Amino acid sequence: MIGKGSAIALGFFDGVHIAHQKIIESAVRYAELNNLIPIALSFDKSPLEILSGNHMCYLTSNAEKEAIITSLGAKAEFLPTDKALLSVEPEVFIEKILVGKYNIKYAVCGYNYRFGKNGRGDTDLLMKEGKRHGFEVLVAPCQMYNGESISSSRIRGLLAEGEISLANNLLGRNFFIEGTVSEGKKLGRKIGFPTANVFFDDKAAQLKNGVYKTLVTVDAKCYDAITNAGTNPTVCDKSVRTETYIPDFEGNLYGKKIKIEFIKFIRPEIKFENLEKLTEQIREDLKNL
Repeated sequence: MIGKGSAIALGFFDGVHIAHQKIIESAVRYAELNNLIPIALSFDKSPLEILSGNHMCYLTSNAEKEAIITSLGAKAEFLPTDKALLSVEPEVFIEKILVGKYNIKYAVCGYNYRFGKNGRGDTDLLMKEGKRHGFEVLVAPCQMYNGESISSSRIRGLLAEGEISLANNLLGRNFFIEGTVSEGKKLGRKIGFPTANVFFDDKAAQLKNGVYKTLVTVDAKCYDAITNAGTNPTVCDKSVRTETYIPDFEGNLYGKKIKIEFIKFIRPEIKFENLEKLTEQIREDLKNL
């Protein structure tokens, strides 16, 4: 048990978007005022994925989620998630985990937070049990943006539609992927536009195939770039990846870990008649930088 007690933000927090940030910041503020440990308590896998058995895509990996939560001033905790945990009655979850393990003094969650077996636990039960166990509960109201509620599923839908600017507004930062540059067919080098190839994690939220204005961080330095996300139909490559051209970079990127932030959707992915047509279009794309 945590001796000094904790203020806990409850949720899965995929993407740690602007509504999530308000919940976590509430726990941090309360902890600072009451000498408690601020914690964002999540699951290491989506309960929906475990219960449905269906593959899910995530806006953030656990490592990325932890980094964002830490930047907000809280400690990220991930419960090892399996069917046994999800079958625990909500009252037991509160007594054994929130109270018994984390010595909770304050809980904050979204209006639609559910927990425990069959999702029976809700905010009403959490407040009832809070009174019984002596911890305060704050339920955050639904957060809206442009007349619609902010949610991780909404952001995933925007990314799939190429609405990157709106997705970034809801995230409160630029959507990004990180990965190690691998060797490709080196056709970009032959036409004067060498690209850095980074493959998508199969659990990452997918972008609409197309060309984007991006910011690329290499060795702690940031560069303007253009990135094609997709399969590159001109050269009949079916693997989903990003190919990034960085005009102002000189040197070898193979084997380096880079961060690609997506800023603006430029155009859909196109199959060109030949490499000459592709070269002409890349020159046009670069005018967006």
